[in-house]
Amino acid sequence: MAKPMWAVVGVLVAAMMLLVACAESGDDSETAGIGDSDLGASVAEEYRQQPSESGGGADGSAAVADRAASDAAPPPQPGATGPGLDESFGANGGNNLAPVAFQQVGDGRVIIYTSTMLVVVEDVSLATQQAQTAIAGLGGLVFGQDTTTEPFPRTVLTFRVLPDDFQEALSRLAGLGELESQQVSTDDVTDRVVDLESQIITAEASVERLREFLSNAVDLEDVAQLEAQLLQRETNLELLRGQLRTVQEQASLATIFLTLVEPTPDAPEARVELVQTAYLDHDEGARCPDDDELAVDEGEPITLCIEIENTGNLALTEMEVRDGGFDLDDDDFVALEGSLAGPLEPGDRLVGYFETTAEPFPNPSPRFSAVVVDEDGEPIRIPVNVELEVVDLDVAEDTSVPSFTDGLTGSLGAVAVLAQIGVLALGVALPFFWVPLIVVGLVTLGRRMSPRGQAAAPPVVTSEGDAGD
Repeated sequence: MAKPMWAVVGVLVAAMMLLVACAESGDDSETAGIGDSDLGASVAEEYRQQPSESGGGADGSAAVADRAASDAAPPPQPGATGPGLDESFGANGGNNLAPVAFQQVGDGRVIIYTSTMLVVVEDVSLATQQAQTAIAGLGGLVFGQDTTTEPFPRTVLTFRVLPDDFQEALSRLAGLGELESQQVSTDDVTDRVVDLESQIITAEASVERLREFLSNAVDLEDVAQLEAQLLQRETNLELLRGQLRTVQEQASLATIFLTLVEPTPDAPEARVELVQTAYLDHDEGARCPDDDELAVDEGEPITLCIEIENTGNLALTEMEVRDGGFDLDDDDFVALEGSLAGPLEPGDRLVGYFETTAEPFPNPSPRFSAVVVDEDGEPIRIPVNVELEVVDLDVAEDTSVPSFTDGLTGSLGAVAVLAQIGVLALGVALPFFWVPLIVVGLVTLGRRMSPRGQAAAPPVVTSEGDAGD
């Protein structure tokens, strides 16, 4: 009986060992089954269903990445490097990310500060050295310099300073000269930092999971597919890390772009502003300048005031003022302030007037011209730009019937005109009164000297004695 009993026990033990072996073989097939030709295991099926986008596990792109991310730690807070971030990066052969002290604003927001400044200085070279010294005193750095000398000296400097020293740096740079313009901008990148760090953690988990699959893979086709997918995931992970480093660097140091220029000389410009006004009466310009609107009757005396201001940067000489509408020229212009001969320096005024009679048809048409000269008084051939403000003159035409006095006055005027014409004609003819006398004398002399004239001469009568001889 002992032998059959031991035989039964031996059979049971053998059966149990066989079951254990089968169980272990079944467990191994769950991980090592990826080596099957059809990737029949569930893990291999998940691998095949993964899309090949570059977003990593941040957007739930792959089933394997999602399952790996479920075991990862929660997203870190702004400014943290994240669990496993540095270790995995170092394992891949890269440089570990060093913790960066972000500029925290109030509730821990991550802010990037940037400023652009334009400062006008007397000496660009000297101001450049002073700017570098001022920033160096704050522990700042010069990240770039671009200097030109033509057509005018100009330097563009790029500084990086700690955010805590940002305002002090701006104050020091503005004190180098005259601050022409300044722009300060802030960019809140807190959400971007959190998003990048979350994507990095998810991508790292996905990469580690694929590495595990690759280490257990046996089939060459599966190995090739896993390596290609792993390379893509690792490349995406490095891109995310590079973006995070860029944001960290921008947030850790404020950036200041400073442009230094020297005052540019004003371009030569000849320009005047001519304002014409008018009033009723002749009083030697006592009321000049006056109104810019005037309503009068035909034939009434009016005074046209002229005010000229030199608004350019060059002096003017040999000025001419006229009004073509009333046929007035320099001889009719009377200066009250300044002189037509000049010089009229920048900012100076020339004030004068014309006295005339209101006419219904002519419209005021002031004109101005001058010779432009430089600081040495030498003429410059550039035009003078004239800005005109012309008086609004309303002349009511006289439509009444002419009176006896008007007729007599007109007749006397006509007689005076005829007399002037007669005197003018006499004045023109008088220098030539001797011409007819010379013509008559020449004609007479010519007749006497001709042979026909001689034949017609009477015979000479002699005495009888002479006749006998």
